[in-house]
Amino acid sequence: MSEENQEVQHHQVAGESQVPAEARYCMIAEAAYFIAERSGFEGDCEAYWLAAECEIDRMLGAAAVDSPFIPD
Repeated sequence: MSEENQEVQHHQVAGESQVPAEARYCMIAEAAYFIAERSGFEGDCEAYWLAAECEIDRMLGAAAVDSPFIPD
């Protein structure tokens, strides 16, 4: 088994996301924008960000749980 495969499997076992930090950040930023848009951009920017962060992390966590763990 290659070292890269072991690292991927480690993340799958640990339930960690395989999404790079930059991609996660972009996903959160986009989600925060749409949350703010739904409220007419009248509210707390930090609250929008935190809500988006929870939503994206929940989505990524669900994707990690749903992905099959296939040993070599």
